[in-house]
Order: sequence, then C-alpha cells, then structure tokens
Amino acid sequence: MVNTTGRRGFRGAAVVTGAGSGIGRSIAMALAARGLGVVVADVEDDAADAVAKEIVESGHRAIGLGVDVRDRDAVEAMADRAENEFGPVSVLVNNAGVTLRPFRASWDTSDQDFRWIMDVNFWGVVNGHMAFVRRMLNGSGERHIVNTASTAAIHPFAGHSAYSASKGAVDAFSVAVRAELQTQGIGVSVLYPGPIKTRITSSARLRPESEATESTSVKPWSDYVGTSGNNLVETADVGGRLPNRASMPYEIIDSDAVGEIVLDGIDNHRPYILTHPPHEDLIELRRNELIDGRPR
Repeated sequence: MVNTTGRRGFRGAAVVTGAGSGIGRSIAMALAARGLGVVVADVEDDAADAVAKEIVESGHRAIGLGVDVRDRDAVEAMADRAENEFGPVSVLVNNAGVTLRPFRASWDTSDQDFRWIMDVNFWGVVNGHMAFVRRMLNGSGERHIVNTASTAAIHPFAGHSAYSASKGAVDAFSVAVRAELQTQGIGVSVLYPGPIKTRITSSARLRPESEATESTSVKPWSDYVGTSGNNLVETADVGGRLPNRASMPYEIIDSDAVGEIVLDGIDNHRPYILTHPPHEDLIELRRNELIDGRPR
C-alpha cells in the first residue's frame, strides 16, 4: 500500500524533465536535498548541466542530460542512465513543456503549432511514462510520478487552445493511470502551475527559425478582444522580487518555491498539486454546468 501521510522515504534516483530552469529546476533541487540522485533532463544541454552542477556544488548528487522528450529512444536511454548512475527510479517528474506566444485564436493556430505543442507537452509525458513505469513496477518501496499539467486544463482560457488541449490531455491521462497504479504501490499526482515566472514564455527559441518566425507572426488574441478582455496572464515581463506563495489565483510567484510545494504534495500523496489558490468560482461553475447537462 502507498504511504499517505508524513515525509516519504524515497531512495535511489529521481528524474525530472524540463529541469534546466524554472519549475523543473526547483523540483530537481528539492528532490536532491531529500537525498535522491537526480537526473536533470532538458532539451537544452547546457541548462541541464548548469543545474546539475549547482546541485552537486550544494553537496548533493545529480547529472545533467540533454533529452528531447519527443524522442522515445532518447527517453529510454535516459532511464538506463538514471538506473546505472543512481539505482532504481523512485520519483519521476514529467515536467517538460512549451507554449505559444503571442496568445492566439484557435482558428489562427497552425497545424504545425498544434502538433508541436502536443508532441512536447502530451507525448513527452507518455514517453516518460512508457520508459519508466514498467521499471518502477518491478521496484519496491516508495514510488511516485508527477505529471505537470496547468490550470489551463481546468479553467477556460480563450486564446490558449493548443496549450490548454495538451495540458487537458495530461490531466486525463494522469487520472486514468492513477487508477491503474494505485494498487501497485505507485502514487500519481498532477501538478497544476498557476502564473509562475519561468522561461516557458520564450519557448519559440526551441524551434527551427523558420517555424518560430511563422508562429510568432500570428495575429494576437488581443486584436479580437482588446487588452481589457484578455484574461491571460503574461509572466515574461514581470520583474522585481516575487513572492514564494500566492494569496490569489492570478498572483505571479517565483519558480523557486515550486519544489517544496511539489514535495509536500508527494509526501501527502495528493492526487492534485496546485501552486495557487484555485478559482473556486470557475470550478463551481463548471461543476454546475456538468450536472445541468444530465439527460432529462
């Protein structure tokens, strides 16, 4: 049975994708401080190496790997490397993700953009799942998986359809695999980040120049609704000191705070981990609309 209370006794390896900065870096640092050997994986090799070096210099264990989560073979090779370096993997965090800027209408979003977003955000999670879960099933002791979705998966975000779709897929996938794994001693949590200062808003840097130019030249959503009608929060332009905890759903927080939030969620075996207070009114509205959709 899975331990449901208190500080959990993980051992061996932890793997965090998208860990070269932001949320992934914070989670990797927190897991390393817990005593796990951490594989810091990121599509940007230098960023992965820099975070791994930071962890090692703090007295903990880590290696950096350049991994494109869209590549199943590369993810499988990462699983082999993790076991060879640190032993069986007890914590897997499928965190790598990208987004589109500017925000845009669904009808102005290209097929290429939709496929890129889904390949990284959803198939990256599936590839991680397939590479690690069979190994984890053969393991013992505490084991846990965290898949990073977004509040965009549970709240309406006009102008953010491709990203919302990818994170909604992560959400539904995670709920299903939790039901499968709960009798196998493996916990599964979904992480729903709210507004956090990270590098995800510059995701276009990860695409070939021609694709990035075409994607960033699209008509912005604000052209349809104006700035006052746009409920999307842009974190890229936020400067200054940011809080570690949000008191409101739209408050932007520092990514360094997320690691401890995630560890607390894992320790308490929470199926859902939120970085911000939820939009209770929107959740209640959707609940009521779902109930109202019953057959009459």
